[in-house]
Amino acid sequence: MQKNLRVGFVGLTHLGLNYLAATSKKGIKVIGIDLNSKKIDKLNNFIIDQKEPNLRNTIYKNQKNIFFTSNFRNLKKCNIVFISQDVETDNVGKGNFNNLKKLINKTIKFINKKSLLIILSQVKPGFTRSINFDKSRLYYQVETLIFGNALERATNPERIIIGCENSKFKISKFFLHYLKKFNCPIIKMKYESAELTKISINIFLASSITTTNVLAQACKEVSADWYEIMPALKLDQRIGKKAYIKPGLGISGGNVERDIASIAEILKKNVEESSIIKGFKKNSQYMK
Repeated sequence: MQKNLRVGFVGLTHLGLNYLAATSKKGIKVIGIDLNSKKIDKLNNFIIDQKEPNLRNTIYKNQKNIFFTSNFRNLKKCNIVFISQDVETDNVGKGNFNNLKKLINKTIKFINKKSLLIILSQVKPGFTRSINFDKSRLYYQVETLIFGNALERATNPERIIIGCENSKFKISKFFLHYLKKFNCPIIKMKYESAELTKISINIFLASSITTTNVLAQACKEVSADWYEIMPALKLDQRIGKKAYIKPGLGISGGNVERDIASIAEILKKNVEESSIIKGFKKNSQYMK
């Protein structure tokens, strides 16, 4: 099965390049496709715009497993095709899904009748189910990359979350074979649950960032030192050593802001429940 396995990544932004590199590192043949032919030329010359540790080196070392092209006809060779374009956001963090939908529709025209289509891009609940494609071959995979540590997280994830048509649906053997290469728990659920899981993760991160900045400000009021407090919090198993408890300039990077905007839209009819979301945004703007 592995000899025949070939994986396509459509959309070579930060998201697509890191997952492509991680997949090639597992010894799997990959095809990277992007509409921008100038970007493809740069990638074929190992010019990587994304400043991620080891990304360029990984692509260079695994070049025998990688083929970059702007010709969508090459998707016919792939058993699994990921839509891996990062979603553009506006100045308030709201995602623009129009270009993503166009990219998916173009991709569907070229993949073969047995290929699996996996949405890796950051979408809102209901998006995957709305795609006009055979639901038995359509999945949503939650990505949880971090800028500066993206390749490591794509290569060695804590777990992989997969959205299917329904929670009882069996994941395709081809896809399962691919996922098992990453040697971590696989959590299966229906599309909407997986899409909201992605948002939920970022909302928890937002709460961590915001709480940290509020408490760091409180330290100044009582002559406490937040950096003396941090080690105690990291040793608490309910918070953990990897918690977002270093004070900073609010929430940044685009991904967390996008999901704050998404959950705000979901909760817009309930003033009380949406107040904490507004608080995240207000505090982040204040810290900046």
